[in-house]
Amino acid sequence: MSGKCRPCHSQPTDLVRLFPFLLRLERIVSLDYYQRHATELATRYQQVSARAVHGDWLTLLEPWLLAAPRRLLDVGAGSGRDAAFLAELHQGNMVVAVEPCQALAVQGQCHTCEAAVVWVNDAMPALSRVTGTFDLILLSAVWMHLPPKSRPLALARLHELLSPDGYLVLSLRLTVSELEMRERAMYPVAVDEVERLALEGGMTLLHVSEPQGDALARTGLSWQSLIIGGEYVRLP
Repeated sequence: MSGKCRPCHSQPTDLVRLFPFLLRLERIVSLDYYQRHATELATRYQQVSARAVHGDWLTLLEPWLLAAPRRLLDVGAGSGRDAAFLAELHQGNMVVAVEPCQALAVQGQCHTCEAAVVWVNDAMPALSRVTGTFDLILLSAVWMHLPPKSRPLALARLHELLSPDGYLVLSLRLTVSELEMRERAMYPVAVDEVERLALEGGMTLLHVSEPQGDALARTGLSWQSLIIGGEYVRLP
């Protein structure tokens, strides 16, 4: 055989180079839907209270949240409903609200204009514009937008942002249709996957709720709430 063979690692290298592009493409698909429907979605989200949506994990963590001022991070803050609620739990609370969709962030800024909330245009998994550490990080209806291949990086980054004795709260959407996969860039989720990634990253799954109906009464839609902490953290 004449000439030299190409290195056997050329194909993986090409895939690695494509990886950031594919992530951006997936994010564009998701953001486009929310950008086009921002006003409608924000109105819908504001129709139900944060307490109605997050009652399960609040039962466990609200006394701790009320005991002292906290630094709080709301990733995928949307209409600002949850960010405003978290800010109001204690007079000294400071909330960072992260939202990649500019049209939704505009709605959220209006709903939190009198609260101690700072808005940041950023996105999972990198969250490169978020600094510091937080006592509680909330991802409400966000995890299903992350492609499975980007979830280890996302959880590792959240671990970096979480204070040593802090809590990470996830809500998992248990039902995703094929249409939603295409239009909104959603992916199936599972508690087992999150627990495995948490353990691999030196974190502990502290609480898993029973499947719960949708607070907006959408048919066939159910959710589970998870509380994750550092390796030695326990529920208060």
